[in-house]
Order: sequence, then structure tokens, then C-alpha cells
Amino acid sequence: MRATANRDDLIFAAGAAGRTLTSKTSSTPQGLRLTAEDGSLCLTSIDNEMAITCRIPAQVIEPGALVLPSKLLAEAVRRFPGLDVDLEILEGRYTLTLRSGFSELDLLGMPATNFSELPEIDSLSTISIPEQALRSMLRQTSFALSSDDMRPILTGMLWSYSPGKLRLVAADGFKVASRTENVDAAGAQPFRVVVPGRTVHEIERLLGDNDNMVEIAIGRNHILFQVQDTVIISRLLEGNYIDVDRFLPTTFVTYLTVKPKALIDALERSAVVAKDGLIATVRLHLRDGRLVVRAQSAEYGKHFEEWPVEMRGEEMDILFNIRVLGEIVKSIDEGDIELSFTGQHGPCIGRSTTHPDNYWSLVMPVRLS
Repeated sequence: MRATANRDDLIFAAGAAGRTLTSKTSSTPQGLRLTAEDGSLCLTSIDNEMAITCRIPAQVIEPGALVLPSKLLAEAVRRFPGLDVDLEILEGRYTLTLRSGFSELDLLGMPATNFSELPEIDSLSTISIPEQALRSMLRQTSFALSSDDMRPILTGMLWSYSPGKLRLVAADGFKVASRTENVDAAGAQPFRVVVPGRTVHEIERLLGDNDNMVEIAIGRNHILFQVQDTVIISRLLEGNYIDVDRFLPTTFVTYLTVKPKALIDALERSAVVAKDGLIATVRLHLRDGRLVVRAQSAEYGKHFEEWPVEMRGEEMDILFNIRVLGEIVKSIDEGDIELSFTGQHGPCIGRSTTHPDNYWSLVMPVRLS
């Protein structure tokens, strides 16, 4: 194999494709397959849950392939001084020689013949969505993914499509987030699948703030995402996802409208003294058009602030986990946030005043014994 590629492209591809190599679930060799063919370099990694392949342009003189250990390629290329990197594998050897500027480095590899093949996708439905739209959807929902392996279905995100609409849902028992987006996908079949949280986070890392289309193909057991020249294939989680809509209340007693940054700043100041980890709490008190934010701990002290706000309904005194409430407020990316309260011990619903119909989140208050 002999090829030349741009150094920055090679760093990106090795980093993106190498994301599966840190997985603790893999029983396959921890390697990155490098393939030179048809005017490009293709880097692929695979484990029991997910496969990632990234293709970059290259000047290919002789095709070939090799498997390299873990993240060695990205680490080596990142240290080269030149703009381009020459790659060469001598016939009959499993050593990749890298040259850039005045530097030369040999990496020991393995034959690519035993590398696992990518899963085949028996595509049942295909849709596409702009990167920035999907990025916004994931940012508003991924924070609600569960990390509790005792309820594995909740460690994944529900992706459902009905004609013209894509909906993403995440829930962990303390909070729920639901986002809907209009999608023009003529002929696409409806689907309802659960994508592992790890895959969701990898997709988030790849997405940019642009209108390039992300292609999504759904099979019986796998889902495929193509983000420009990077493809992620992931297995789907088995099981029935909870019906979150049955937890969505329709009757409220108090409404608060506030600028997200003002509330986030207040919560962050409360967090200075409320440092009890998962049980760090903040108290919100609404009365006569004013919001009071309080937090205290016996070890660090107390925090208090008050300011006028737009409110309707009854007086409300309610306790939340600081981190969880902060995630709900930060999920609002446009307009003010409206918090609708069902009572001191009932769920609270957050919506954007700009787009109240396509996004909602739910947070449960803390009950002190």
C-alpha cells in the first residue's frame, strides 16, 4: 500500500473511527482497520454494539489494508510537523511506515483478513434531516438518558417516525425530554426504535451547525447514520419503551416564565453551597410575582436571591435537585422558559415560549422525608 493524505483529515478520521476502541463491551480485537482504495483512505473500528467508518480523500498509488492497535495512528499523526502524511506498507510485511516533513515512524500492525465485517442493514425505512436540526434535537433530549443498567431500555433513546414527523424521547425516572421535528421524507415507512445512549452521544459529537443532510436508515436489528463521510452503524435495543405521554399532566396550578440564563445563573450560585452530589437541592418560592431561589447546607452555608418574574396562579414552594433542574433549563435554546407546576409534589413541565409545541421536558421535585 502507498498513499498520501492530509494530516488534519487523517487525525479527524482516526479520532472519529477510533471512538469504539475504548468500549468495555468489545470482544473483537481492539484495532483500527486502515484501507486505501479508490482515491480515499477508509478507517473502520467495530465492537459488539457499534461500528464507525470514516472516509477521507487521498492520493492512492497502491491499494492495501492493515489493522493498527487502538488509537496509535491518531497519536502518531498528531505529532507530525508537515501538512501531508505519506503512508506505506511494504509487500509481505505488517508494518505501516508514516512520513511527514523530516520525520519517519513505523507502526506494527496485523493483517486485515480477520477483521470483523460491518453489519448488513436490511433497510426498512430511510429518512434524512439537516445536521443542525438533528443536533438541536439531541441537545434537547440526550441529557435525560438514563445510565442505570437495571433498566436497560431507558439507557437508550426512542426514535419514532410517523409521516412528516421525527420524534426523539429520553427518560430516566427523574426527568423526561421529548422533541419533535418536521421531516420531509416522502415514501419513508413509520418506525419506532430504541437507539443506545452511547450511539446517541457519538452522533452528537459528529454533528455541526450546518444544513448538510444526515442520512438515517433503519433495519430490523440495526440503525445506520451517515454524517458527511462518516458512517455509524449501531445495534438497536430490544424491548418496549415506556409511554411517556401518559406522564404528561394537563392541569396546572402555577406558571412561571423566566429567562433561562437568569435562572441558570441563580442555580449555579446555589450550587456553590449545595454540594451534596445527587441530593443537592434548591428551593423555588413563587409568590406575588416574585421568584425566590434558596439553597443551604450545614457544611458550606446558604444562598438567597429574589427578583420579579412573570407568574400566574397559586403561590408555589417547591424543591428540586439543582443539577436536574439546571439540565431542564439549559435545554431551552430559544426564547424564555415556561415552567408549569402541578403542585408541590407533582411533575413540573418545561417548554420554550418560542416553540411550545415541538418540545417539552418533565422534572420531578424532591420530596424530603
